[in-house]
Amino acid sequence: MRELYEKTRSIRQLPWVVRYGLTAILVILSFALRQTFSDVLRDFPFLLFFPALILSAVLFNRGSGLVATVLSAVLSAYFFLEPVGSFAIRDAGQFLGWCLFVVIGIAITLIIEAEHAAYQQLKRAHEATRASEADKAELLVESNHRIMNNLHTVISLLHLQARSAKEPTREDFMTAAERVSVMAKVQRRLVRFEGAVLADSRSFIEELCRDLESALIGLRPIRLDIEAESHPIPLNQAVSVGLITNELLVNALKYAFPDDREGHVSVTFTRAGQEYCLAVSDNGVGPSATRESASSSSSTGLGQRLIRSFVAQLGGRHEIKMGSPGTHAQVCFPVSPG
Repeated sequence: MRELYEKTRSIRQLPWVVRYGLTAILVILSFALRQTFSDVLRDFPFLLFFPALILSAVLFNRGSGLVATVLSAVLSAYFFLEPVGSFAIRDAGQFLGWCLFVVIGIAITLIIEAEHAAYQQLKRAHEATRASEADKAELLVESNHRIMNNLHTVISLLHLQARSAKEPTREDFMTAAERVSVMAKVQRRLVRFEGAVLADSRSFIEELCRDLESALIGLRPIRLDIEAESHPIPLNQAVSVGLITNELLVNALKYAFPDDREGHVSVTFTRAGQEYCLAVSDNGVGPSATRESASSSSSTGLGQRLIRSFVAQLGGRHEIKMGSPGTHAQVCFPVSPG
């Protein structure tokens, strides 16, 4: 129906003289067809006029159906109802049928024109919604651009401050820069999905892990495997997941394999029912004193406190299992209903 409406839109935009003229032609064709089958349709004087008035209302709109109804009523009264050749209808039954034809024709016309008006309103509403969505998308792009610039400025300032600082302060600045970089990656991966602002879990986690691999592994004999399922994650969850991943993976890459020890680290992100699970595992030195002291962010325990804080924000749970050798850390949290 919508395709027919769009294809015939140019016809409805013709001048009213042309549209009413075409309506008259349709009625005359129906009249000629009725004359041809006058013997067969003797008891149905109005039957063949209905297609003409329906087509007129659908194709030409704007009163064309009413014009077709009036012309059909005039022709049928003069040529098909007794006495033929006069507008005076003597038979009460025929007069009632003629009145019903007029009423039905007007009703059909009004219904079809109401459908035209409703379709136009729906189309305008759809176009307004589409324009609004385009505005929102443009605003999101502009907002992302501004936020990204600000975040990169903060990262640059932290790196600059790190160059002029001494250990262990220098490493604190570099760690802070890494955490801000995680937020920048979330911001860059933002997409709109069914009206919500989301980030894709696979591309975001893979990018984050590859950046950390490049920065922390280098030529060391450590293999990093990443298996992340693709899910749309809300912005607030994506930031928390990114920072947790950053803390767990940095801890593993920096401290699980001292003295250029060979090893393997895996990162997985999966969905099980109504729950997401992030896991970081390694086959490193495990809970050694060296690792515990080194991973404490200069004995402040800041990394572990951050993990607990972000897990609490997600409404999830955090579990660490010590292997022989290695460590397995897992964070599970519920899927956001939004």
